[in-house]
Amino acid sequence: MSEEKVLLSRLRWRCRRGMRELDEMMLAYLDHHYRDATGSEQDAFEQLLTWQDPDLYRLFCSKDKDARYQNIIEKIASTLGSQTTIIPVT
Repeated sequence: MSEEKVLLSRLRWRCRRGMRELDEMMLAYLDHHYRDATGSEQDAFEQLLTWQDPDLYRLFCSKDKDARYQNIIEKIASTLGSQTTIIPVT
């Protein structure tokens, strides 16, 4: 197995979260944008994978803002077809 396949396999496993919605968001980025991303954006995505689910949820539903991850959030939103927030706020 190539190094890239091993890395992507490990990242795919780390994308598994406790919330189905977060799984879908993280996998959307991995499947559609990770390979073409810059090294710094890939690093930022890998940092997000270390976050706890409640923190990711707040980031994705725009309750918390962090400019370091805005490009990733926008790519996930465009992939999933969202115009405003990724997770509906109830």
